[in-house]
Amino acid sequence: MATPPHPCHRDPVIASVRVVAGLLLALLVLAGCSSEYTEGTSGPAVRPDTSLEAARTKLRLVEQDSCYTAADVARQWPVCGRWEEEVLNIGNAAAGARPEDREITDPAVAVRDGHEHFVRAGCVAGATAPDPAQCVAAVDETRVGVRRLGEGIASVR
Repeated sequence: MATPPHPCHRDPVIASVRVVAGLLLALLVLAGCSSEYTEGTSGPAVRPDTSLEAARTKLRLVEQDSCYTAADVARQWPVCGRWEEEVLNIGNAAAGARPEDREITDPAVAVRDGHEHFVRAGCVAGATAPDPAQCVAAVDETRVGVRRLGEGIASVR
């Protein structure tokens, strides 16, 4: 009675795949031990310029939203809750990318203040706020902050 071949030898394709996978794993392990990157986790955090570029790109998108472009904010504010959240996140990201740059941090604070007024006035739900005039004022305040933030981001490279 003949001994059946080892499972790896039954199919040469499976054997080849296993060899290649083993070589790739060994290569990855060796690459992880490379001396090119010597900075450990205790190194200072790096804030890449890509985060400011991402904020710049997202800001262009929110500037096209009707919550930013509408002439009649009194009719538009009920659907601006998500927009308010998005511009708050963009302002925070931009300020985090350039925390020492007042051309960005000051407008980011203005965006945050407008958003805070929007939330405090009960406008987030968008249905019926106690005082819709406060919601309109808050969206206007946020819009001014967004304009200033756009100018600030455009001024830095």
